[in-house]
Amino acid sequence: LIACRAFVQALAKTWLPSAATRWPTTGAGRSYMASPLCSVSASSERPKGKGIVEVQPRVTIHSVNEIDVKAQTFEMDLQVELQWKDLGWLERMEQPDWMAAAKELGWQEQMRKTCWHPGLVLRNCKEKRDDAEVWFRVDRKEEVHDAQDRRIYFIARVHAVFRTKYRLHKFPFDMQWLTVRMGSSFEFVRFVRQGVSNLAEKPDFLDRAAFILEEYRPPDYVCVEAKPADKAASSSAIRYQDLNIKVAVQRNHWYYLMNVFLIDFALVGSSLFVLLVPPAQFEDRMGLSLTLLLTAVAFKELVNTYLPQISYSTILDKYVLAGFIMQVLVVVQNAVAKVEAGEHDILAFSDTMGFPLLFAYLVGYHLYFLCEAWRATREDAEYWVRKAGERSFEGQDRKEAYRWHRVHDVPPLEKEEEEEDVDEQQQQQQQQSNEPRERVERAPVQPQKRGRQLRAANPTRLLRSVSPRFIRPAPNPYVQMPDQG
Repeated sequence: LIACRAFVQALAKTWLPSAATRWPTTGAGRSYMASPLCSVSASSERPKGKGIVEVQPRVTIHSVNEIDVKAQTFEMDLQVELQWKDLGWLERMEQPDWMAAAKELGWQEQMRKTCWHPGLVLRNCKEKRDDAEVWFRVDRKEEVHDAQDRRIYFIARVHAVFRTKYRLHKFPFDMQWLTVRMGSSFEFVRFVRQGVSNLAEKPDFLDRAAFILEEYRPPDYVCVEAKPADKAASSSAIRYQDLNIKVAVQRNHWYYLMNVFLIDFALVGSSLFVLLVPPAQFEDRMGLSLTLLLTAVAFKELVNTYLPQISYSTILDKYVLAGFIMQVLVVVQNAVAKVEAGEHDILAFSDTMGFPLLFAYLVGYHLYFLCEAWRATREDAEYWVRKAGERSFEGQDRKEAYRWHRVHDVPPLEKEEEEEDVDEQQQQQQQQSNEPRERVERAPVQPQKRGRQLRAANPTRLLRSVSPRFIRPAPNPYVQMPDQG
């Protein structure tokens, strides 16, 4: 037994990867039971300097390929860019031995082997479609005003399937948050929003053209949230940093209105016309009611295939259940009418009062669900952007907690085009002022024609003057919006 145990341990050390390679660990010895973002292990040598290392994230979402409500998963292809300052590492890169090794192995390979990075891990990753692509970048001296502002960039692109918990209370008028939960494997890392330094801010980006899911609308906002992790998740009681990337998608409910709500309304509405059959023909009358009732039960089983097995009712479930209750009331009314009329072919009192009461119930619960659907569609991404300013967490400023960026279909007007237009206007004004007074007496250019000439020279200015999408919203201190657009 001792010999077998030694043999197994030797095989484990030879063939199995070490714990440091599989799970990035911190200086406190705490390991994350999560999937590492990439196979490039973080160096244990932290950046020089005392205190917290501020890391600025930037996210680019290339595509959202699949959203599986029943499996509680979604597939996303995203790119994460992290930047931080490390003057000690920049000095080390200029040493001859490091430059010789970089020339021999390649600059990127040498950076992967020796450079420190925050060591991101994916907390809700279910499956990776491809291996993550990782590369580094360093600011050159001519790109910044001060050499002290040079930064190191860690860029990783990952394509994976993530787990999330969908809230389906308002299905099919719901809005779902697609959240990618990440975290750093070092306790001294603190994620802050871009723009806290003197560098120009780069907004987060989402490729709306690559969003091909017909069931959902393309997202309007990308949210990057940074907050401290729960101390209970750490065996050493150290609070680490979490980085959450959120995208809100709104469901297109037109499919369910035409294929579920309309058909169920036809089944429930048809049950009212059963009351037109005389009470003496009880068998035919009850047969029609029970046939419609069984059809509604089969239709409810079909509706259940759209949703996972959840312990609460959605708006669609409540609507189908309200129609089912009405059909049961019609069956009960048929029995009461038969008992009241007996063998005589007379109009029962329950038929006289039952039809208007059931019709009022039909109209009443439809008005209720119309109000519920209207309230559900109001809580879109704009609502949560306004509400985000009221939320915060311990240990960080509100402006650093959330960063929202609106995604535009049409790119904003560039500053170079605006400067060219201003220069052209100034040149024309100078030419007009230098002309002799005799030529000034000619008919002046009408303002309307002048505006048409400017819009004809610059078609994007016409779009900006007409489309309300380019109107700049009111400033909000809790919402970080891009400078352009």
